[in-house]
Amino acid sequence: MGYTRRRARAARRLRLGARAANTNADTLPSRVVALLNQSLDPAIVSERETRDGRLVQYIEGWAAISQANRVFGFDAWGAEVVGEVAYRPVSLMDPDTGEQLAVGMYSAAVRVTVRGCLPRVDVGCAFAANDTPEAHEAAFKGAVTDGLKRCLRSYGSQFGNQLYDRRSNMEVPPSPPPASAPPPKDDEMRRRVLELSARLGADEAKARTWAQKRYSQELAVLTTEQLADAVRFLADKLNRRNGSGPRRRDAESQAA
Repeated sequence: MGYTRRRARAARRLRLGARAANTNADTLPSRVVALLNQSLDPAIVSERETRDGRLVQYIEGWAAISQANRVFGFDAWGAEVVGEVAYRPVSLMDPDTGEQLAVGMYSAAVRVTVRGCLPRVDVGCAFAANDTPEAHEAAFKGAVTDGLKRCLRSYGSQFGNQLYDRRSNMEVPPSPPPASAPPPKDDEMRRRVLELSARLGADEAKARTWAQKRYSQELAVLTTEQLADAVRFLADKLNRRNGSGPRRRDAESQAA
């Protein structure tokens, strides 16, 4: 009877121990959680310019792996390709130049497993720029790396997830919209300001300096009203120098 009870107590302790172990295995260590909650170090963020001139921030594959080793630990995470890396021929051309951009696309499903939480699965892709062994090899590996990075992004800012958030502080502030082209009339008045200044003996540099002092901004950004005022001022000054200012015109009008 005593032997049976001892066996029952031992079995109960084993079950409790296994339950505790499973609980610990399903929870990320507090050290890892603290690291995941930290802000991303800008030093590991790379930048590239897209074909349409936008600046994009991202984390390279080697940096993502380094982050995973640092945050999770070398022996606490891993990645694997799920199924086969797929290939699909495509024909992408630049509509403006006719340049060939890609001849094929590779895609790969990748699973990342971290001790203490559920696995993550995502799909990455990469394009082969031309039909050479080197281009296909680069695209094959690029699809796997892209899938790995997309999985790691689900762990938050330490893997650059906020770089894809338009509201993120890490994102480069959007460039101000380009100023609308000045009306042709404004351009003509700017030329008139320079011409009148030249007739008064001031070269272009002096004319621009004068405009800066008079209107507290450069000639290139003066408003239509300011340009009109400048033209009137310079024209009157030139007329007075030539003896055909307002007083002479008034005298001629009275004589008539």
